[in-house]
Amino acid sequence: MGDGDGIAGDEDSRALLHAWQAGDAAAGDRLFALAHDELRTVAAALLRRERHSSLSSGDLVNEAVLRLIPLERIDWRDKAHFLALSARVMRQVLVDHARARLTEKRDHHRVTLVTGMGAEAPPVDLLDLNAALIELEGWDRDRASLVEMRYFGGMTIDEIVAVTGQSAPTVKRRWRSTRAWLMQAMQERPE
Repeated sequence: MGDGDGIAGDEDSRALLHAWQAGDAAAGDRLFALAHDELRTVAAALLRRERHSSLSSGDLVNEAVLRLIPLERIDWRDKAHFLALSARVMRQVLVDHARARLTEKRDHHRVTLVTGMGAEAPPVDLLDLNAALIELEGWDRDRASLVEMRYFGGMTIDEIVAVTGQSAPTVKRRWRSTRAWLMQAMQERPE
């Protein structure tokens, strides 16, 4: 997700985002076409953690795009904002899919929270993670956004630094403490 790859350069993507926001449907189509490979990479990373999902990365991207299209009136700032919101929408698709599986009387399925920091994390339940993230949003929206960008969006620390304007040490420190809080909150949830 670095500059110059995937979705066009920042200037091109910003122009397409603003044209789409202004009502140019063709700009929206072009934006999604340019972003498709990058969105598919994010979707594939999310699905690797969700071993029991019947969704393919293409299915997840298509579901997310269908949910993003009505959001054309959002004040998109740049490519990173678009990708962060796309990751949030993909998270919601996965949560909805997991809930649907539960209503079919299937067992909970586990996903693995992979952070790239330290030892591999134990498996977590996607619905427990979502509930903890909703609780986190209630008292610290910035930390909830950090989880969405890092875990659901697959963004690197450097990419998060570029989006938030915080220093890399601050982002790393906040990620470690937020991750620890999430793990504790999920362990305290009743089965």
